[in-house]
Amino acid sequence: MNAATPPRANSHPVRFPAVWWMLAAFAELSAASITYVGEIADRTDFHAAPRLGTLGYWFPQFNAPNPVADRSTNEQERNVLPPWAGPLVHLDSVFDLKFASRTFSQDGPCRSMGGFPTFNRFTLPDGEVGLSGIILDPHAAANTSNTVNRIKLNAGTPASFYLRIVVDNSAGKHNAITRIRARGHHTGADVEPNTFPAPGPAGFNGTADIYTFRFDGFTAGDFIKIQFVGMPGKASDGGSGGASFGGIMFDPAP
Repeated sequence: MNAATPPRANSHPVRFPAVWWMLAAFAELSAASITYVGEIADRTDFHAAPRLGTLGYWFPQFNAPNPVADRSTNEQERNVLPPWAGPLVHLDSVFDLKFASRTFSQDGPCRSMGGFPTFNRFTLPDGEVGLSGIILDPHAAANTSNTVNRIKLNAGTPASFYLRIVVDNSAGKHNAITRIRARGHHTGADVEPNTFPAPGPAGFNGTADIYTFRFDGFTAGDFIKIQFVGMPGKASDGGSGGASFGGIMFDPAP
């Protein structure tokens, strides 16, 4: 080597930046979160300003002409879900070949209920008016139930969106008094909310409430889950126990 030529400090490439880049990329890939936003109390009109469900919605057993219980989850549904959420997979048996992709818990399995004059009347986001219905897991009286097992997310899922969960429309029965928790699954890992409401019996007065969760960073192939814990006592055969919900809505999140 020529004495006038200064030696190179390191003839090998520095690998730390590449490792850092890989870690940063992984962190970005995994950066999904769920944030509990709050409650909209005592609201049954989702069409009036400020309108809710502007990106889409789903309501079970809506405006049933007669009281019914223990029915399929898609009976009398109002399905206006956005193309990036769903479709819902409705099963009546744990032996169905589509069990792995089920939308609703198969403990019972989950069933729909509605047409009762004591249930709230809803005005849906499109202006349709009718008696509300519920989804109920009849085997989850007072127990934790992943009532919504999965709502698949597809191409076009917004980077941020609100999921709104409607409860307290069923005349004081089947109320999720202990837990209302929206959850998610992102790139192979479960995502939990920062916190979740536990309204207690005093949080339910028989007029519908809407609990809102914000989802950030979810992408195609991920899915949404919702977990409830409800009232003691039987959830089937006329009992008032268990936990139910009356619908879901999606809205843009700023």
